[in-house]
Amino acid sequence: MRMLKAIGTGLKNFFILFSFIVNLVLVVIILALVFMIFDIKNNIVTPLVSGLHSSFVGLDEATIDWTIPVRDSIPVVMDIPLQTETTVVLTENVPLFVNANITLPGGGGNLSATVNLTLPQGLELPVALDLNVPVDEQLDVSLDVRAVIPIADTQLHDPIENLRLTFEPIARALYNLPDGLGDTISLIGEALAGRANLLAANAYSEDPWPGYSQTAGVGYTLAGEPVPIANQPLVTGIVPLGGIPAMDQVLRPELYENNANPQAANEAAIAHLDALGISRRAYDGSYAEGQPVEVEQPNTEPPTDPSGSAQLPPTVVPTAIVIPETGQGAGS
Repeated sequence: MRMLKAIGTGLKNFFILFSFIVNLVLVVIILALVFMIFDIKNNIVTPLVSGLHSSFVGLDEATIDWTIPVRDSIPVVMDIPLQTETTVVLTENVPLFVNANITLPGGGGNLSATVNLTLPQGLELPVALDLNVPVDEQLDVSLDVRAVIPIADTQLHDPIENLRLTFEPIARALYNLPDGLGDTISLIGEALAGRANLLAANAYSEDPWPGYSQTAGVGYTLAGEPVPIANQPLVTGIVPLGGIPAMDQVLRPELYENNANPQAANEAAIAHLDALGISRRAYDGSYAEGQPVEVEQPNTEPPTDPSGSAQLPPTVVPTAIVIPETGQGAGS
């Protein structure tokens, strides 16, 4: 009996000591993490997230500026019919030697003679031309076609903007989080006072992309040229869905007013486009499946969401090229 009691006491002391050691190790690990968390945040997490976010911003703000050299030789083989009446001008005196048969008056008989004439320089002579002009030449083509395309003005803007919206709240929060223990105490004080806002704009969010290693558009003088109506894209009213809704609501509060959301806004915009007869292939990414047609009657009435609580930007529909419907439905 004493042996069992001794064993029980020994086990009790062992577990107490073991628990103490485990707790001590955990406390040491937690303290180490507390001191390391700022290094992890400042040197790993923040650069990683902000690097992704700023890259999406830079991609959206980029402009493609590329010159396409066209160097070719085009064979031109044809007969050009030329039928016209024109007036030619003599560039020098033209001598004429004409044999003439002269009949003398009064029955005096005939006289053969040679007449010498000179057509003076500058004399205008009407002529009729009717001939084929053969052409067999190589036509050299030498063109430098410059294309200056802002990415933000293309459909690439939408997926890039969606990625930016996904990472921007996280990037803002990381830059607004404290960098050390001293800042942590200040943040706790602001949180207790109800003034803490981790998604507030900061120096990073105001200008996340520093610039590019090369310029775009320098010396390009056609940027202000009007685009033909038939070539202008339509503003659909569709918006990027964004990232985490709770964070996205801080960045785009206008899309969440009156219990609305980006999905509802997009449904209303698509319904409005369907009412205009605009094929979904013109804006849903399946453009290559159809052939272009023209919109006959533009409509600029602003769409509203299904609940009627939020009004979306008007869908601008000039006489433009869009994609016709085929199949059973608008989105098929």
